[in-house]
Amino acid sequence: MTDFDQALSNPSSAYRYPKDLLVDDALTDEQKMQVLERWKFDAHELLVAEEENMAGDGPSMLSRVNRAIGILKGELDMDAPYE
Repeated sequence: MTDFDQALSNPSSAYRYPKDLLVDDALTDEQKMQVLERWKFDAHELLVAEEENMAGDGPSMLSRVNRAIGILKGELDMDAPYE
């Protein structure tokens, strides 16, 4: 069972990838969205700090978070490829 407060304050300490959050039955969809929005902010800040696009290393964490948000909103299928 995931501690919501811990996940909200530091999502990557509670989940390795955003997809892991999506399958956690301990949180409501609303809580998941709150955690994903925090994770999105953190991932964006990291990209800005590194001043790199990280192209070639697979999907960035920001891409993974955006995809998870789309899945949670019903806009993307869980098995859809990354863009």
